[in-house]
Amino acid sequence: RRSSGRVRRRVAGGDGGDKGGNVAEPGASLPEGFAPWHKTVAGGRADIADELRCVARGKALFCGGGGVVAARVDARDGSREWTAKSPGVPVQGTSLVGATDDTVLGYRFAAQDAPEDPRSEVVALDAENGRELWSAPTGAQSTAVTGRNQDAVVSGSTVLMVDAANSRLEARDARSGEVTWATPFPSGTRCAPVPAGSHPLVMCAPDTELAESKVSHPVVHPLDRASGKLGRPLAVKGPAAVVGDADGELVLLQEHWEGPAITGYDGIARVDPASREVAYARLKDTYAGTPGMADGTVHLSGATGRITAFDPATGREKWARQTAVEGASGPTAGEGALYFSSSTGRVVALDPDDGTILWSTDPQADGLTGEQGASPRVTLAGRAVVVAADDNTLFAFDARNPPEQG
Repeated sequence: RRSSGRVRRRVAGGDGGDKGGNVAEPGASLPEGFAPWHKTVAGGRADIADELRCVARGKALFCGGGGVVAARVDARDGSREWTAKSPGVPVQGTSLVGATDDTVLGYRFAAQDAPEDPRSEVVALDAENGRELWSAPTGAQSTAVTGRNQDAVVSGSTVLMVDAANSRLEARDARSGEVTWATPFPSGTRCAPVPAGSHPLVMCAPDTELAESKVSHPVVHPLDRASGKLGRPLAVKGPAAVVGDADGELVLLQEHWEGPAITGYDGIARVDPASREVAYARLKDTYAGTPGMADGTVHLSGATGRITAFDPATGREKWARQTAVEGASGPTAGEGALYFSSSTGRVVALDPDDGTILWSTDPQADGLTGEQGASPRVTLAGRAVVVAADDNTLFAFDARNPPEQG
């Protein structure tokens, strides 16, 4: 459920307009010298499982989470090139959100048993050697405000974040950390930046509703990247959670609540900043599962392995497919397929048009099926499929030559 504090529920992002590290370009090739590999990234904590995620840039994988502060891994063979040093405060790991040509960006949480402040920081690392370039504390409540656990957004060479007092938005140079502008939140609200392709947005929620742990009247502001000026707000019927963007529109799933708990999603909202229109579509039922977007389509992967695709414009169910991937994370798109995986490392590739199963793999690690709302566990480095599994395990194979079952 939403909370005014830290909630470890994550809404999985898709490709949208901000490709991040999870989408292969058409006709992508394997990194030169690639061979299938299976590795464990050292540095994790036994009490923090199944949190490792990676961002790809060329042949480099930047991975963090599960107690790993951050590491650079060679996508060709899984060898570790550097591991970032701990800042001195025990951390749950670094959740990486993007990379420029020379800088890796993310945010890190102090471990639950660490009394020191700050509890959360945005951090920048040198992509070549892992040296920390800068860090800044943040008081962001991104999950509570947007339904999406992402405390920083990389936009070009700029990082958008919330200040330590949770009172204003800041834009910082990705490399130097210098503040280029700061914009106070509208009175009586808390806000968070929302990734939406090349046009970042800001979502805000009333303090009174955050205090009640149920945001029913969120608003979305267009954001001027150069000045930080917020445009006129667009009201959204809530509760709703950001899931991605399609054709320049921000897409949210409307949450279905029964008492104090979210039981699934029963509608789609689309915010068009250009026309200043908000459109709604109802789903034919309430669907539970992990949401995500890929190829302009909303997907929900259920706990039992059933994956359903929806048209974000109409809410119409495009297809549904039962798979063997239970507790799947959000989707990753590339090489003409959609990839879903579980914490055991089982992967399925589906045809994005009709959900036909193209191939699936056996489990690669012991583990539970994973938490609902898990962000995508699959990262594409060119044509190489890199999968995160339980116990900070990574394995990689050619998308055109997946491991045989059995």
